[in-house]
Amino acid sequence: MKSKLTLSISKDRIRRAKAYGAKRKKSVSQLFEEWVDSLGPPAQEKPKKLVSRLSKYKGILTGKITQKDMDKDPRLAHIFRKGL
Repeated sequence: MKSKLTLSISKDRIRRAKAYGAKRKKSVSQLFEEWVDSLGPPAQEKPKKLVSRLSKYKGILTGKITQKDMDKDPRLAHIFRKGL
């Protein structure tokens, strides 16, 4: 579904955009759509990529901190004692 969009840009830029589009037999709207598409995938697709990148870490955090973990990393022991 198409919707209208109002932009406030200088007359010179409008003239340049129309001339550029005319040379390529495209409307300013088509040029703008192509430019937006060149920015990358829509926002709803990005979480999928994030989930796939994070899936390799699945199961590595159990939520249990052992004495061995605290002996290995004093910072962890400090955080655990403080209850952070």
